[in-house]
Amino acid sequence: MTGFKIINLKAGLSAVLIMLALWLAASPALAAVVSVVMPPENTVVGDKILLGDVAHIDVLNPQGEELAAALRQVELGPAPAAGEEVLLRRTQIEQRLVASKLNLSEADWSVPQEVRLTGRGQTLSEESLRMALEQYLAETEPYRSGKYSLINAHFGHLPVLPPGRVTYRFVPQSSSNPAYLAGNFFFSVDGRETARARVTAQVDLSILAVVAARPMSRGHVLNEDDVSLSMAPYAQAKGALTDPAMVVGNALKANLNAGDPIRDRNLTKSLMVRRGDMVTILAQQGGLKVSASGQARQDGSLGDTISVTNLNSKKNIAGRVIGPNMVEIVF
Repeated sequence: MTGFKIINLKAGLSAVLIMLALWLAASPALAAVVSVVMPPENTVVGDKILLGDVAHIDVLNPQGEELAAALRQVELGPAPAAGEEVLLRRTQIEQRLVASKLNLSEADWSVPQEVRLTGRGQTLSEESLRMALEQYLAETEPYRSGKYSLINAHFGHLPVLPPGRVTYRFVPQSSSNPAYLAGNFFFSVDGRETARARVTAQVDLSILAVVAARPMSRGHVLNEDDVSLSMAPYAQAKGALTDPAMVVGNALKANLNAGDPIRDRNLTKSLMVRRGDMVTILAQQGGLKVSASGQARQDGSLGDTISVTNLNSKKNIAGRVIGPNMVEIVF
């Protein structure tokens, strides 16, 4: 076909337009000053479909420059959103062209029966979102103080975004289990929020915890060599103590295996001084350190402040329990 057949004109078109359509169907290419070729498929961007965006418009004669410029601006309808499609029939295109009141007889037309147009856009790769997710973990407790890796991450349907500068933010869903992560990515294009995508992920998370250095039995009073500070799986170590000083000097309520995290509920305070016991009283001020004998007037566990009697001066003083039958004067 060398002509553009305008065959579906609305009722009431003037006889002049009908004659124009008949002329277009029979006009030879040599008489044209402009060539218009429309592919059956194309992509578009923006809010409107312009003829110049979906057709090849070539000037065949210098006299066609003005017509070509005008044809490129003819609107064929609203553009589909990014990632969506619209089907334009030739009759729809003909009606839009006739309505433009341009001299269509000066163009050589090649238009298919249907034109499928897809809104042009951009998609973000799952890899880029995975990196964004890892950045979120790196800045968030308890991940920041632990070690983590994404076992898997499942992203829902990723939207096709319109052209422009894309930014996004992750909003997590509230959960008491940081080893399971769920939430939404919100996408903005040129500062305007346009879409979202849901993500779920499993996280292999280990956190710092005080653990048993060896098997120990119930009632054992812990010392520094009995415990160590190490990384342990979150599911195992949740709620474990993180400072060995909080553990040493306490007695176990139950047996522990090597590597077991130690929690408050595993411990009970062990009495290191009992009322009536003879104790060593230590006093240190500056570089001077002296000791004296005394007698406890109260029971005391590690760290407790109790009353003791200095056997030399017969005075009652306050002392902090620092070990078995040992107290340090509190100044």
